[in-house]
Amino acid sequence: MQHSRNRDLDGVRGLAVLLVVAAHSGLPVRWGGLSGVTLFFVLSGYLITSLLIREWERWGSISLWRFWGRRALRLLPALVLLLVLAPLVLWATGDNRLSSYPTAALASLFYVGNWVRIAGTDLGVLNHLWSLSVEEQFYVIWPAIFIALMTWLRSRALAVALSLAALATFYSVWTQGTALRLDISTETNAFALLLGVSLAFALSGVRSRGWELPAADPLVPFVVMVAVSAFPSHGLAVDHPLFRPLGAVYAVLGVWLVYAAVSGHSRVVGSRVMVFFGTISYALYLWHQTFINSHLLGEHSTPRNLVLIAAAILVSWLSWVLVERPVSRLRGRLRLDQPSRRQQEFAERQAPQPVS
Repeated sequence: MQHSRNRDLDGVRGLAVLLVVAAHSGLPVRWGGLSGVTLFFVLSGYLITSLLIREWERWGSISLWRFWGRRALRLLPALVLLLVLAPLVLWATGDNRLSSYPTAALASLFYVGNWVRIAGTDLGVLNHLWSLSVEEQFYVIWPAIFIALMTWLRSRALAVALSLAALATFYSVWTQGTALRLDISTETNAFALLLGVSLAFALSGVRSRGWELPAADPLVPFVVMVAVSAFPSHGLAVDHPLFRPLGAVYAVLGVWLVYAAVSGHSRVVGSRVMVFFGTISYALYLWHQTFINSHLLGEHSTPRNLVLIAAAILVSWLSWVLVERPVSRLRGRLRLDQPSRRQQEFAERQAPQPVS
């Protein structure tokens, strides 16, 4: 059973960003924003926890500084590029939101944009970065919880993760509050991340016992996710009460899809097109909505949005080729993939002693 990055998982990431982009463009995929972001959360919970489990199993501990360093090296370059260039777009189009841009940029850079928006500050062309704030808050908090869990409750880690996921799902579906808080707060989106966490613990347990679960075809949940995302909508007044229950449905579908991508293969999900969009998904998420929410090319319309999305795809590819991929090579120079001294000492203790 695969637990490393593979083409199908890249395809899942590609599907997530395409669902979000399609919803923002005005195409009839009304629920794509919700389903795509939820799928991103499930995938992040799974991947991050899988990495932490592998590090713990190999080295007996987690190097938090190295973990956070790898995350920063992956996320910050593309984000900083956006934050530097976005005000040029605002200036070129005479956008009066330029005056409030520094606040929006700082909130986004420090990954508190969701809470700043909930407090009443509009972030303009950076409003969509709320989901990155949720993910980064997860990256900061979860590794510390993971260490505690593996130190004191390792045999019950899956049960604890499932319990937390169930409680978080119940809370998300039934809690009351303003529409904005329900949509973008950390605690109402934690359930999807925790379901991904639970999947990682479950598959790790299966692997450690030598069991083999049946392979699943990723194409089936892929098609189901697209179909349910394109379910007809009737405007926010009618749709919004469905957001939290549907979020839970999309998260369960996301778990199914991620599991299928880990255990099986699909020529569609793992195709070059889907892998391409998975590769540039982070930058595309950053840029497409920034362009759409700007004053570029005049009033909002689906054709105008599609043209700007095409431009965002080009910019995202350039971001990957010229910024993200070159910067990622610094991981070796910064020794972010190397074990800490404590981890090296653990490995030496675990190594078989030569027979005299």
